[in-house]
Amino acid sequence: MFKNLFDLSVKRTGIEILGFYLFYSIAGSIAAGFICGILIFILHPQSLITNDIQRLASLYGAVAAILYGVGLSIAIIASKRIFNSFKAVLFTIFSVILLFFFGALVGMIPVAYLTSFDKHFEE
Repeated sequence: MFKNLFDLSVKRTGIEILGFYLFYSIAGSIAAGFICGILIFILHPQSLITNDIQRLASLYGAVAAILYGVGLSIAIIASKRIFNSFKAVLFTIFSVILLFFFGALVGMIPVAYLTSFDKHFEE
């Protein structure tokens, strides 16, 4: 389930896709939380009211989730060398929409599904 998590060129099956989804969703959410917290602390030190902090966190969190998901999608596409795959690009665009509206919980599903694609072999 959790083998070869850092090798993005591996073709994954159903349970491996689930493991990839769980690991990268949780790791990305934790990293984005820390990064957003630090950015809010540095860029908006005057924000002491909880409502202001929540508003800023939802703004920065959406941006961080989109950047994380697109970056991971591009890394998967590059490692599998499927740049010409219309389905891969479509899944990346669909993940951006889902990441913006629903965050990493739902938006990482298309990204995880990208790992089930075959590698493109140049002959």
